[in-house]
Amino acid sequence: MVSITAFGGVIVLYWVCLAIYRLYLSPLAKVPGPKIAALTSWYAAYHDIWRGGQYVWVVEEMHRQYGPVVRTMPDVVHVNDPSFVDKLYPAQSPRARRERAKTVLAFFGQTFSVLPTRDHDLHRRRRAVLSRFFSKENVRKLAPVINETLGDLLRRMEGWSRTDEPIAFNPACRAATKDVIQSYALGEGEKCLLMEDCNAAFFEVLTPGRMTHFTMHFHTIAMAFQSLPPRILVILAPYIQAFIAFVEDLTVKIESIRGSKNDYEGKTIFHEIMESDIPDSEKSTPRLVDEAMVLAIAGSDTTAMTLSSLVFHVLSDESMFLRIRKELESVMPDAHQPPDPVKLDSLSYLNATIEEALRMYPSATHRQDRVAPDEDLMFEYSDGRTLVLPAGTMVGMTAPLLNKHPAWFTEPHVFNPDRYIEDPKLFKKHLTFGKGGRQCLGMNLAYQELQTFTAGIFRKYGIYDPKVKSQDGPTLELFETGIEDIRMHADYVTPGLRPGSKGVRLRIRHE
Repeated sequence: MVSITAFGGVIVLYWVCLAIYRLYLSPLAKVPGPKIAALTSWYAAYHDIWRGGQYVWVVEEMHRQYGPVVRTMPDVVHVNDPSFVDKLYPAQSPRARRERAKTVLAFFGQTFSVLPTRDHDLHRRRRAVLSRFFSKENVRKLAPVINETLGDLLRRMEGWSRTDEPIAFNPACRAATKDVIQSYALGEGEKCLLMEDCNAAFFEVLTPGRMTHFTMHFHTIAMAFQSLPPRILVILAPYIQAFIAFVEDLTVKIESIRGSKNDYEGKTIFHEIMESDIPDSEKSTPRLVDEAMVLAIAGSDTTAMTLSSLVFHVLSDESMFLRIRKELESVMPDAHQPPDPVKLDSLSYLNATIEEALRMYPSATHRQDRVAPDEDLMFEYSDGRTLVLPAGTMVGMTAPLLNKHPAWFTEPHVFNPDRYIEDPKLFKKHLTFGKGGRQCLGMNLAYQELQTFTAGIFRKYGIYDPKVKSQDGPTLELFETGIEDIRMHADYVTPGLRPGSKGVRLRIRHE
């Protein structure tokens, strides 16, 4: 009994000492913020897991109360000030090392891909292998694949128009973007747009939810679960069967590419990787499967969310549609011709609308935490005060908050493409694709997909006018869809829609 009492006393003493350290002795003790967030990460876990991805809004309220720098967990600081972006996310350089924080790494089970690579130098080497494939020049060469996918999308939309039933548009967007990246990375394979349900079972596994945050806050348990054999995982969680089949298919494809690497003509990203001079350890099947998995997921779901939100806004504002249609007619006199990406680049209002959709609806919604291992980071307040964040501190910024910061954008909550025409310097001023040496690799691909799909859809389809008996060609009409069906309700690393929302739904009419 005495030993149990003594043990209990030691535990209590430990927690008391830990609380004193975190509140008063920690290097972060002077960082503003609520005491409970400084005391325990359970505060964040409560809002992220129990309340379902709501901590991002709690952090937003912290900034209103405490200012631009707040302590959101015992060892994490959040900054919401545009002046700090370049300091936290500098350009790729050996002298300005930035590593991913464990808070970000915990979300990823794919520990061998470039995206969650923690070490600065290893990340730089892995990124260098992939980056040239996503340069603007090489993405331009992908135009035939994107145009072919656009054709598949328009044919599906035409088929749906003959059913006279409203359709969910988000799955079609996800299918289109996945078809593009899968073709580029791995060559011919399954096409989601040709599947009756647009591969709904696969995307259902990727639908964001509370388990995303469970993975971060209880990483060891989540990784133990993930390490179970696939046959056990399917028994415990039958809904992931489609995803496991996807991973197994990736393994077969990677091995097939490895066996045929001398018999190709630069067809895919992974053919090129096999032929590159990187170490053999970087060409192992498990690592390349992880890389392929991340490319397929990050390259599809994210762009699709922006596309569906953009379509909503254009269909909600006839003047916006007419301006886009007028620009498209100038470079696509024939509505059936595939768009030319070079010509689409010249359409100022189309690109301003895409930019505004990217700003308003960022697809990566979680904190982009970084660690500067070799240098202190100094934040300068507008009144001249300074706050030093010691080397090794996890510091992050969040796109949904920063993208609507009034220091960057006037009336930041209003969807207004004209802001970029009036001030072109605003282009790419958001954090949607990240910044610095870990900026999103697929940014150029995302822009070209958004340009091509938006152009193809709105060159063919007009807005349905209920006041007119005979429409002037095929039309689109929003069906039981409001702003709350595209607005971010929760942060699940990607945006979580409000409970019960079916996303963007359309009624498509052939004539």
